[in-house]
Order: sequence, then structure tokens, then C-alpha cells
Amino acid sequence: MPAAAPRADAAWRALQAATAELHARVEAAPLMAELMSPDVNREILAEVLQRMLRIHSGWEQANAARLQALPWPWRPRAQVLRGDLMALGVRPTAQDLPAPIAGCEAEAWGMLYVVEGSALGGRLIARHLRGHVPDLAAVVRHFASAGDGPGWPAFRAALEQALPDDAARSRAATAAAAMFSHFHGQLARPTVVTGDAGTVTA
Repeated sequence: MPAAAPRADAAWRALQAATAELHARVEAAPLMAELMSPDVNREILAEVLQRMLRIHSGWEQANAARLQALPWPWRPRAQVLRGDLMALGVRPTAQDLPAPIAGCEAEAWGMLYVVEGSALGGRLIARHLRGHVPDLAAVVRHFASAGDGPGWPAFRAALEQALPDDAARSRAATAAAAMFSHFHGQLARPTVVTGDAGTVTA
């Protein structure tokens, strides 16, 4: 009996299953709950953007050549994040943090699975900000612009073409897990309130 043909969404399902727990941990970070609270304010928004800048800046520098070589219109986000912080009157600070590095094309696709998927959440965040802090939402571009480009369905279709077998999917899943851990490492770090000096990430 011939083997069953692989599912049309086999790559997406493999990455989703391998990273579901890590994805949930990122979304459960207390700072993300503060961002999605009706009480969100400039300080919370600026803290999230600073951490997102730390997440993206070093990773983009380390992986730019490989990401630009993929048949996908990858869009760096660090520069937009810097502009958003300056629009809020906050000096951007991006530390040189260790970041996952893609050792092959499959690993680059796995990392992009996390980055492109975050655009779906970005649209929800942008809508929340428009509803609760419209003045801030008007000057912050990161969350709304993350959804620019071909979109999630197109990315999923490209992912299936790029990861046609179990070996490629396994490498991509490992890289996606590393990327979720990279996000979680920043977003889950506690924030220490220091009075007039503002906030400091512990």
C-alpha cells in the first residue's frame, strides 16, 4: 500500500506542535498582560518597545544575510522600533544580547515562523492601543506595520515549499523554539520601578 501523501500544512503543523508551550509562555508574560490592559500607558508601552528592540536588533544583525537570501520579503523591524521610541520621547537602548543564529535555510524559516506569526498579535495590540490610548497609538508604528507585506496565509504557503520533508521541519522547529525562548527571555524579565529615574529591566 503506498504511503499517504504529506498534508498540505505539514510544516506549519510541525512547527506549531513543537513550539506551542513556548508560545504560550511568551503570551503569558506579565508585561504583555500590562500592555493589553485597559490601564496601558506610555511607560508600559515604552518598556515593551525597548524589549522588542533588544529582541530584534542583535538577531537581525546576526541573521540579515541569510534572511535576505530567502524567497520571502523579510522586513527588519529594529529601525521602526527605534523610531517609535523616539516618537514617545524615549531614548532607544539596544543591548548586544546573544541571539539565535540560523545555521541553514530551514533554521531561518523556523525563526521567521515566530517573527511573522507575531504580526498577528501585533494587529490585536494595535487595535487595543487605538481603543485605550489613541494618542500613543497614533505615533507607534511597530504593531500595526508588523502586518504589512504578503500576510500570514502567504507565509504559510511559502513555509510548506521551503520545508518539504521531516528533516527540514525538525531543523526549523528547533530554531523556532530557540526564537520563542529569545522572545521570552526579554519579555518575562521583571521591571523594577525606580521612582523619578523611571524603570529599569532587572
